[in-house]
Amino acid sequence: MSNEIKLSDEALEGFSQPAKDRLRAATIEYLEELISECYRLEGSMNSDDGPAEITQGMVNDAVIFKKRIPAKKKGRFWRVSARIAASILPLLVGFFFNSDKLTEGSNLVLFAVLLVMTAVVITLSVLLDV
Repeated sequence: MSNEIKLSDEALEGFSQPAKDRLRAATIEYLEELISECYRLEGSMNSDDGPAEITQGMVNDAVIFKKRIPAKKKGRFWRVSARIAASILPLLVGFFFNSDKLTEGSNLVLFAVLLVMTAVVITLSVLLDV
């Protein structure tokens, strides 16, 4: 069974054909995301192994969720890299901390640089998640 959504030609009067095509693609993409969100909500509420039954309330919740929660930001590679570095760098700072060796100039500089890098990466990691 195929469902179609129809708009009157008057609603799209000022649209060029490429604009209409892009609108169609964006609408299909939005509907697919909305349907996926409905299934996610249904899965979280349905504790049985029975067939999925999506109610009007679930659809309403999915619409509200899609409106209020912004889409995930792109640049996932940098966010993941920052998270990994923010996890590893504090461990390295802990390994390099040795109060006896920190009295030497080169060890102190290395430790200070590593500490500053850790602070910067953790700050970036938090800011990229906002």
